[in-house]
Amino acid sequence: MVKMKSWRADQFGNPADVLRLVDIEVPEPPEKCVAVRVASTGIGGPDYLMIKGGYPTVKAPPVSPGQEVVGTVVAAGAGSKFKVGDRVMGQTLYYNGWGGYAEYCLVPDFRTYLAPDWLSDDEAAGFIIPYKTAYAALVTRTELKPGETMLVLGAAGSSGVAAIQLGKHLGARIIAVASSKDKLDFCKSIGADDAINYRTDHVVEQVKALTGGKGVDVVFDPVGGDFAEAMVETLAPQGRFALIGYSSGRWPTIDARQIVLKDCSVVGVQASGRPQAELEESMQAMLEMAKNGSIKLPIGRTFEFDEVPAVIELLKAGPPPGKLILHGTGKSP
Repeated sequence: MVKMKSWRADQFGNPADVLRLVDIEVPEPPEKCVAVRVASTGIGGPDYLMIKGGYPTVKAPPVSPGQEVVGTVVAAGAGSKFKVGDRVMGQTLYYNGWGGYAEYCLVPDFRTYLAPDWLSDDEAAGFIIPYKTAYAALVTRTELKPGETMLVLGAAGSSGVAAIQLGKHLGARIIAVASSKDKLDFCKSIGADDAINYRTDHVVEQVKALTGGKGVDVVFDPVGGDFAEAMVETLAPQGRFALIGYSSGRWPTIDARQIVLKDCSVVGVQASGRPQAELEESMQAMLEMAKNGSIKLPIGRTFEFDEVPAVIELLKAGPPPGKLILHGTGKSP
């Protein structure tokens, strides 16, 4: 059998203690799945959480981080619509221990697309999850309309970036919230109309000042925790609060009284749980936007395959703005 190198944790725990580079066999793809030689992998907060044992879809070790990749198909399972040699982008079987922090990974057909040649490896690797999430949140769940105002929490992260860009494409006003001047400047450079530093400013008061006391129509929340709970106060009447994630480490507990008095709604966004036909349609729409320049994934930092320990430490400390990318051994020249 062919061997490969993979960053894996055989138990949950502190990533610095349990994540190791190991030699294992390249897996045979099951039915309607492909084995992919990894060119680039998108890095995200869930990679850190799943090693710790705090990510809901990773129920047991071994843990192999890396939710989205681009690479070349080296083997196709029975019934797969892809063939050996295809350049594909997709979401991995990370929840079964076959993520993208490896030389090879497994990707299911129903979460895989042919990678267009006008997307680089790095752009393709970080495209699917952020933009699919933003589309589900803004188009499907909150129905963001032209002229409305959206507050984006964690705005310099990958899902926040996608929300800013898609929100502007939809004709909304965007107020970005982040933790530093560099991140705020970055958010403005990709389309945010206003930006608030939550470390130095009172966000609720700033939002009210920026909106003339009205509040925002949509809150996009990938952060959770105490901070997100306080943001309910920024909602305008009939506003919508979109629950995306919990990078803070805890889901928010929403004040039901405020929601009722404001006649607002709270919606959960689980993009991967949407009907397959809807996902296919949204992906084609997002790719068309990317092709015509309406959206463009801004790459933050890139890392080489042997730098994974540094990646994990950065995720723990708080990553820089933009999408982080891990280069695999199959990266295009």
